[in-house]
Amino acid sequence: MSLWQVRRTGDHVERLRKIHPTRTVHLTEGVPDFFAISLHDANGHRISTATAPFCGPIDGEYVRVSSAGPAEATYPQQCGTKLTRGLVLGIDNGWASALNVVVPFPSKAADGTYTLTIKINAAYRKQLGLAAAPSTASVRLTVKTDSGGKCDPLCPARREAAHPTVAPGAPTKDTDSLTTADGVPDLRALPAHDMSTEHQGQRDFLDFGATIWNAGSGPLVLEGFRRGNRPRMDAVQFIYRHGHPVASHPVGQLEFDTRRGHNHWHLEDVARYDLLDAHGHRVLVSGKQSFCLAPTDPIDLTIRGADWQAESSDLGSSCGGEEAIWLREVLQAGWGDTYYQDRAGQSFDITGLPNGRYQVRVTADPHHRLAETSYRNNVGLVSVVLGGTAGHRTVKVVR
Repeated sequence: MSLWQVRRTGDHVERLRKIHPTRTVHLTEGVPDFFAISLHDANGHRISTATAPFCGPIDGEYVRVSSAGPAEATYPQQCGTKLTRGLVLGIDNGWASALNVVVPFPSKAADGTYTLTIKINAAYRKQLGLAAAPSTASVRLTVKTDSGGKCDPLCPARREAAHPTVAPGAPTKDTDSLTTADGVPDLRALPAHDMSTEHQGQRDFLDFGATIWNAGSGPLVLEGFRRGNRPRMDAVQFIYRHGHPVASHPVGQLEFDTRRGHNHWHLEDVARYDLLDAHGHRVLVSGKQSFCLAPTDPIDLTIRGADWQAESSDLGSSCGGEEAIWLREVLQAGWGDTYYQDRAGQSFDITGLPNGRYQVRVTADPHHRLAETSYRNNVGLVSVVLGGTAGHRTVKVVR
């Protein structure tokens, strides 16, 4: 995983310089060892050290501390997931995020006054061109043993520490024409993941996770309109450009799913999941072909037009209740929607299916009803080998 310092201008993310991390980068954890933490006693002796990653404003309250920056936060307020391919981490000019850090407190250390110091790791300071003084913060702590002698595993250092303060101030409808226009989504399918087998009753099932994501320059926006007491809604896709709808067209219907765990409106035929044999012929198809669109995983927030804060977007998703007469479902650019096929009727029933090699195929927008920039990237494939015996089936992903 490569790491770059970037600058965003409009919808574009410009790479400024490559950053060499202290160890392997995992997007679920952030930039490794970004902060160096030390605890010193009253005599200046260092008694404990630790490191902490940087993952943007996720550890504590993200607040505005100066008028120099934007009125609203712009950076993602979360790390990635195991599905994330590209992520942007940062803190806005004029904003501050509290850090929740843990540093071991030696059991033999006495009560008294200590100093907790947090620094940006020298390796990163040098690469980012940061001065040492503003990259360091210290706070004095008073440690006192509880009279009852009881303490949670993180005290007293964590209990007694206050967050260092940050000083204010600026830190030094023609769908054919839509397919090539800015703001058009581009649905893609990731290969199926999280493969497992289970036995229910007398049947064997292959369970898996499926993710479709939007790699386009604009959000996928769908609205449902219900006429009277009809059991379905008419689904309409809207194309947004610069925050405003510029075109729309019908894309099918939404149905209300009454099954346990759902009880909301699903867009029909938004994805298809099927199992293919070694020759590419369909063997099984999942009973789940529709779902409520919503951003669950940041897949690549470095693409042009990616929404860094889908969770607080003005165009939010609402799956709606049974009495709803209107709703909006959105999959923002750069984000994916993951569903796990682990229920009967959704997972593949492999009872009696011979052992051998197969392919799990995930297809986004299989009928090409949605306006997209391309339909050539809508399929995700992964090869698996089924084995075992009835009641004890196994699955192995083949790379």
